[in-house]
Amino acid sequence: MSAAAMPAPAIARGLAPMRERGRAAALPRGRRLAILHLITRLERGGSSDCTLLQAIGAARRGHRVTLLSGETLSPSPLIERARAQSGITFRTIPDLIRRPSPLRDLAALIAIARILRESRFDILHTHTSKAGVLGRLAARLTPSRPAVLHQPHGHLFYGYYGVVGTALVTLAERILAPLTDRTITLSRRGTEEHLRRGIGRPGDYASIPSGVDLGPFRRAARRREPERARLGCRPSDVLVGTLCRLEPIKGVEDLLAAFALAAPDRPSLRLHLAGDGPLAGALEGRVRALGLAGRVTIARSWVPPETILPALDLFVLASHNEGMGRVLIEAMACGRPIVATSVGGVPEVLEEGRCGLLVPPSDARAIADAILRISGDTRLSSTLSERGRRRALSFGAGRMNRELLRLYRSVAP
Repeated sequence: MSAAAMPAPAIARGLAPMRERGRAAALPRGRRLAILHLITRLERGGSSDCTLLQAIGAARRGHRVTLLSGETLSPSPLIERARAQSGITFRTIPDLIRRPSPLRDLAALIAIARILRESRFDILHTHTSKAGVLGRLAARLTPSRPAVLHQPHGHLFYGYYGVVGTALVTLAERILAPLTDRTITLSRRGTEEHLRRGIGRPGDYASIPSGVDLGPFRRAARRREPERARLGCRPSDVLVGTLCRLEPIKGVEDLLAAFALAAPDRPSLRLHLAGDGPLAGALEGRVRALGLAGRVTIARSWVPPETILPALDLFVLASHNEGMGRVLIEAMACGRPIVATSVGGVPEVLEEGRCGLLVPPSDARAIADAILRISGDTRLSSTLSERGRRRALSFGAGRMNRELLRLYRSVAP
């Protein structure tokens, strides 16, 4: 029987769980934990920001935290806050890279195992796919065997790797499930998608939504007029925008197509794409071809979300796949009405449409209709804004960190 056809339990035979789930009693609240966070890159983006906020939260509560990553090329602004926080140590493994590289992956695996042996950790918390694979294997090679938690941060089973790549990722996760004390998903749907693919058992999962530092976004209203002026907006303009990396999986081409459909019916509409990425040049060419150069702007650089979001009248997330969509929380905290595709954990964040309009992915007409509906209905826009502000409070970083530390204590050796 080939490895691809072999049931995961058979493949994983001999890879016994690091401890029986649920056997260990929860640790006393007063005990300080030694926590190692492992992530491939600490760069701008949701997974990095979530990891840094978790590290900062644990260190503020007196725990010893180490952040281990590959080399960082475009650091998240949160890194400086983490560096200034006592109790956090940063370490780098140059061979820890995103793309597959057998020799460098082996070197990274050896380096991670060495660090685990040198310093006894109670918790190994791995983030994203590559770090999750190497970290869990390294923990298996470590005599002290910390409790292992893996957080994928997204939905890996569609939109990223194609049919063959997705099958390999699924197989790897099934094999590694016995080496994982808990898998942390960002939503109930994330847990369900893993279980449907035979990855682990229901008791192996904990759903903890990604937390956001809400303060800067709730205070951002004062920046609205200066930011709109910077973007060249007139008082009568209705500014629709998104904030994401400009790549296919974020659905930015769908959003531009939707705007082209909506623009003739609403001359006051403007579109701003805040971000950069591989599609930036093609999008600019498409804007010119559509004759929308005077109504569409593309930032082509990273934009702090607390600066751009207040300038918008409507936020749109047209992604084909999202683990949760942290930017939705940030937009809601700023009081922006939202249109978003019904993918991944997005419906949970928006309370199944109560806090924003949900549309099918890859459907430009549906996105256009939702834009026209909100931009033409002041009462609906105000209702969604107010519901969103209240909903955002459920996703604060403090709440995430309290739930995470309770989980750590329940599995720590």
